[in-house]
This record gives sequence, structure tokens and C-alpha cells, in this order.
Amino acid sequence: MKQLLIILLCSVSFCQAQDIEFDIYFNLGKYTLSSKHTKKINTELATLDSTTTYNFVIKGYTDFVDTENFNLELSKNRANSVTTFLQKNHKSLINSIEKEAKGELPTVSQKQNERIGVKKHRKVSVVISKNDHKPKIVKQKENIFVIPVAKLRVGGSYSFGKINFKTGRVTLVKTSKKELEKLVRFLKKNRNIHIEVQGHVCCGGNDDSDALNSATGTETLSLDRARFIYKYLISRGISKERLTYKGYAFKTPLRFPEKGSRDRSANRRVEIKITKV
Repeated sequence: MKQLLIILLCSVSFCQAQDIEFDIYFNLGKYTLSSKHTKKINTELATLDSTTTYNFVIKGYTDFVDTENFNLELSKNRANSVTTFLQKNHKSLINSIEKEAKGELPTVSQKQNERIGVKKHRKVSVVISKNDHKPKIVKQKENIFVIPVAKLRVGGSYSFGKINFKTGRVTLVKTSKKELEKLVRFLKKNRNIHIEVQGHVCCGGNDDSDALNSATGTETLSLDRARFIYKYLISRGISKERLTYKGYAFKTPLRFPEKGSRDRSANRRVEIKITKV
């Protein structure tokens, strides 16, 4: 009996450790989600642990009917439809989402299906894996001051110069005030632009925790630094209606693992995201 119990427990643990994979299928040339699609997604996600987060990989596919360019765009739209649904209805489960437009799946004998295609190829594949709490490495952001304003996009994150704080605190070093004043001038010149101030910290390990604010004794340093800049911009005449702020802790470093002071300095940064133009 004891051996049977151990086998059962191991089996449950094994199953929980595995990725969840499923496909949803579309009609010819279609990409919008039906009630059948959303029910399938909701049923699959109902098995997930609501107290943790997951990494999602969404891949859109098509059959060979129509042109290659049309099919690539169609596969992109299918992946977007699923991603948008997940972000709207299951945001609390999401650690990250990766989308891929895969286009046409290869077919051995196209001549037999020239008009109707291959039904099982018209799909989106969803792979879900439990977040292991390792931070997600991201690319260095473009500097907002060198990009034409007309090309700035809502949802895009940008750097705006080197902002340095004293270690473990929200006190700026003197040279950083010049960089902040450049941002003030930019926002005063472009009054339609709304932003989110994003704080990031360095020196993390295999987790996405925040750093210690030595002045308050709380692990909220990235949030506190973002709030500081938010308040600074307001004090310089920028309407608070145009501003929000958020701390991203060590969730999205530029360098990981950190191999020295340069990596730590790169990760210890403030960025801005465009929320409205």
C-alpha cells in the first residue's frame, strides 16, 4: 500500500511538472475566436494553479490555401486573437507571453486538397509552462530622444539617459538631474504623450524579487524609485494625469547572470513606457 501511494504521488508530481499543450482550430481563412474556442481555452486553463504564474508560447499556423504572404499574416492574426483573449481574461496567470506567426505548415500532397486545404493545419498551438521565477532577459531599449515622435508607439518602452541613485536609496546623484530635466523638456514639448515610469533594480538571483530600500526597510526599491521620478515630474509642471509609475523589481534584467559592476549598473535603471500619444 505504501509503495502504491509513493507511485501515485510521484505520478501526480510528474504530471504537474509537465507543460500543458493544446491546439485550437479555425475555419478556412478565419482568425477570430468563437465561443467554442474560448470555452476550450478556459477549460484548459482551469487546471492551472491560480496562486502562481505561467509562461505562454502562442504559435499561429495556416494551411497552404492562398498566397504565402496572406497566410503569414493570417497566422499572425490567429496568434494575436488568442494572446489578446488571454491578456484580457487570464492576466493573473501570465508571467510572459511569446507569440510566433509560423505561416503555412508543410503538406505532402497539396494537389489532393488544392481548394479545401488541410483542416488540422489551420490552428493555434498553445504551450504553457510554470514560471520557475528566473528573470526574463530583455534587450536594451532605444533612447526616446533620438526617435522621431511620430514613430513612438503605445506600449513601447524606451530609455532616456543614465539615471543613477545612491546605493539602496531613492536619492539621485547630481548628474542624473540633468537627464531628468531633458525628460521634463521632452514632455512639455510633446503634450499629448502620456508615460509610465518604470523602475528596475540590479543584483538579483534566480528570482524576480525587489531590492531593499535602506531608508524604509522594505523590499520596494524599484517601485520607490519610479514613484520618486513620478513626483519629480509633477513638481516640474507635468500633469499627473499624463503619468503613472510601476516597479518591475528584478523581473526583466538586461544582463543575467550578472558578471560584474557593468552588468549590475545596466540592470539598475529607469525606463519609460508610452501609454498614450
